[in-house]
Amino acid sequence: MPVLERIDITPSEQFVEELASQSLETNRIPDPYHYTIADSELFSPTAHCRIRDTVEDRTSHLGQLEYQAVVATEQWAARSDKGISVWVSPPSPGVYPVTKIIVSEIEYANGVKRLFNRAILFDFSDRECMVLAWNLTSFTKNKPIFTDLDQVRATPLVLDTKDRSWIEILERLIYDPKLWEGIRQGEDKVAKKKALEQARTIQKQLFFSTKPITYQEAQMAARQMIGSYPGSCPPRNSTGRTALRVFSENALTYVASSISRDPDYCRVCPICEKEINCVVKVGGSCPNCRAVKRCG
Repeated sequence: MPVLERIDITPSEQFVEELASQSLETNRIPDPYHYTIADSELFSPTAHCRIRDTVEDRTSHLGQLEYQAVVATEQWAARSDKGISVWVSPPSPGVYPVTKIIVSEIEYANGVKRLFNRAILFDFSDRECMVLAWNLTSFTKNKPIFTDLDQVRATPLVLDTKDRSWIEILERLIYDPKLWEGIRQGEDKVAKKKALEQARTIQKQLFFSTKPITYQEAQMAARQMIGSYPGSCPPRNSTGRTALRVFSENALTYVASSISRDPDYCRVCPICEKEINCVVKVGGSCPNCRAVKRCG
């Protein structure tokens, strides 16, 4: 069973969304989520920021390819009134253990234009990814010509759905009747709603309950949501958050990394040796033993 690097539980909707997404991924359930489209840019409704602004890895070869795909998806979504795009992300040693396919659909909710996405994981080899990409091009409007996986990684495919739905196209190329029927029946949306409720309950019990649970109990409850399959992204590495990690909105390590960068963040009290996992400034005290922090 995969083990999370750490779960830093903070009172934010981003944590709720990320834990729910990782729960779906590791249970091999498609992860549905959406971004808003405004001023020709994509925004995360949970992180409250532009998607491209949170991409840290833009200098590595992999990062440049992925960022190109995110920008292309954003530009397509901004100029189009409707449509479906598919981004195939092949596995990458040490970065992505599995293949991730992100299906994005332009839709409108309460008069607001947005991009509804589904992240779907497959245990495909490099060769299988290449064959899938080649076959998908025959159902696209942009008709790219792929000669290697780098081109696949950098190029979202805009599907021609005039005669058939995107599910009909993908099920022709990927045999998984249970998966496609589950999406048709909305099972992934139901599972995401349940996972969000579970993650939000953990957060409320820890921060807002009159009888709060301990940090260790909250960690245990969060880990119980994680399935037996590997997720699409390993723990945060030195290159920073990748474009795929940002775009698919399921990097639980985002919360952890953003906290760990604070020099005043304390994981364990050096006096009582109990986990506190919070920011303690000089002059502040441990919430358990009340020992005062004397220096940075």
